[in-house]
Order: sequence, then structure tokens, then C-alpha cells
Amino acid sequence: MQLLPLQDVASQIKAGLPLAWSIRDANGKLLLARGQRVTDAGMLEALLARGMFVDAAEMRAAMSSSHAGCKPKEGFLGRWRLAGARLNTLLTTTPAELRAALMEVVDVVIALADRYPDKVLFQILRHDQTKLQSYGVSHSLHSAAVCCLSARRVGWDDAQRRTLVAAALSMNLSMVELQGRLAVQSVPPTPEQRAAIEDHPLRSAELLRAAGVDDPLWLAAIEQHHERADGSGYPRGLTDVGELAQALHFADVFTDSAGHPLAAALIKEFGIYPPGCFVRLASGEIAIVVHRGETVAAPVVACLTNAAGQSMMRPQRRETTGKSGAIRALLADADVMVRVSWEMLYPDD
Repeated sequence: MQLLPLQDVASQIKAGLPLAWSIRDANGKLLLARGQRVTDAGMLEALLARGMFVDAAEMRAAMSSSHAGCKPKEGFLGRWRLAGARLNTLLTTTPAELRAALMEVVDVVIALADRYPDKVLFQILRHDQTKLQSYGVSHSLHSAAVCCLSARRVGWDDAQRRTLVAAALSMNLSMVELQGRLAVQSVPPTPEQRAAIEDHPLRSAELLRAAGVDDPLWLAAIEQHHERADGSGYPRGLTDVGELAQALHFADVFTDSAGHPLAAALIKEFGIYPPGCFVRLASGEIAIVVHRGETVAAPVVACLTNAAGQSMMRPQRRETTGKSGAIRALLADADVMVRVSWEMLYPDD
């Protein structure tokens, strides 16, 4: 049984309402069963003071069950956008309850990545690149999702994944607004901006400590995520770089990290034709990938045009395993004039 601190999910417990998961002691012994109630804020504070825990598997199952029962408007896309909005608030205001609130976003990212990996990849690839002011927040969310998927592929346990996702969400805490300014800035960074960039791993860790984060692995990953094994990184020029910090780096620039197991996991996770990319089929139809297939070369696509290049009224799903449906080429965004809504591509959401 993988136990997680109750403190990490305390913000999701509402006084007087049934518990969505059981509360246990450090040995896993049941104290409050799922469905029982925390009667008031005082009772919750007492449980937190005693250092209680929850079963990670039970918590995740409860979240998945709750998600499965959501109304359409609260489906994947709604929860993904809410996670981004919540993260934006946390990273730009740094509230006193930052740690607990960040862990809420961590749980949502993990739940969505585990249940809907293709939709997560689609959102990363088809992110609106014109929203430059919010680059820092979207980059943190995307990095966290990529870390989650790659860590699962290499077999990391729940505790490792949660720490890694939390670190990815908060690694640029001290420079989120600066990232937005740099994204729209037409000139190179000023000396002051360059100094802030080089110092941000240490300053982000300081902010997290001030907000109550005391996990040494989380903090070390933040401080080291720009360090390199050859000593060429910053801010300290370390050569002994932790595994979590390396994972954060690979999620950021994995195409430059060939040969490392985590980099290989990222490449395998995205595949040759990741969800969200445009392709031309052997039939002449233009399509967008919506799901990965049984093999990396044969994903499921939604055709946007017919063989003559005429737009379809509604996207048509196609398997790409047959000869006529096989993918012949990747297409750049500029080569595809047709755009369709998320709801038309994923009517089940």
C-alpha cells in the first residue's frame, strides 16, 4: 500500500461531507472509512496534526470514478483548462496554502494523464502558441504532464511520480511572469533578466520552502533542473545531478537528450505521429491524429478533407493500418487550412 500524507489532499476534504477515501495511520491502519464524515474544521486539524495518511490507489480510484460521472462540460477539456487556470493563480500569487493547492493540481494532472494520455498529448501539441503572456504557466503544465507520462512508462511508483509532477509544476515559480514577458519581447534578455533566469532555480526553491514545502527530493529537483552532469549547467555548476532534476530537464528539451532512459521514454510516449499532428494519407485525404494506434506508424486519425482537398462537414475517423489509409507524410500547420473544434474531434468528451 502506497501511503500519501493527508496534508497533500486536505483541501479536498469538506467538513460534514462524506470522505471520498479512507484515512489511515502511518502503518496503514484504518481510522476513518470512506463515506464517514470529518465533522468540522477542528477534527480535520487534529487529523493533520497527528500526521495521518491516505491510500494513493484508493484516492486515485475515487478521483477517476468522480471524473467518469462528470457532466460533458466537466469532462477532460474542462478539467484540463481548470487545472491551467488554477495553476496560473497559484504561480502568480504564491498563496500561503501553496503546497496543498499545488498538490490538488498534481492529482488532476496525474488522473487525466493516466486516463486520457492521448488527449493530454493533443493538448500539448495543439496549444495556442499565440497566448505568449501565459507561456510560463502552460509550459509548467505541459512539462508536468510529460513528466507524468514518461515516469509511468519507465515504471516509477506513485510517490516518485507525484514528487516529479509537483516539481515540474513549480520549477519556474520565481520567474513565471518573466517567462511571459520574454515570450513577447523582441530583443535578447537584459543583464537583469539574464541574472533572474540563472538564479531562478534557487529562488523558486526558496519560495517553496517559505510556503511549507520540506520534501528534500522536490526541492533538490527544483534547484538542480538546469544543472548538467558535465558541470556546464547553472546555478552552481554541479556534476552530481539527481534523477528527478534530469527528468525535469528532459521534459523541457528531450530532443537533445538522446540515449538516456527517460529521454527514450519521452520519445516512445509521443511516438512518430503524436495526437495533434497533421498528416496526409495515401488516399490524398488530410487528417489530424487523435489517438495513438497499436503500432507507432498507424495511429487513429480524423480526416478533415477528402482526397480532392475539400473540407468535410464533420471529421471522419480512420484507421491507418490499411494500404489506402496509410500515412504518407507529416504536414506543417501552415499547410492545413481546415480547423475544427475539440468537440468535433472528441465527441465523447
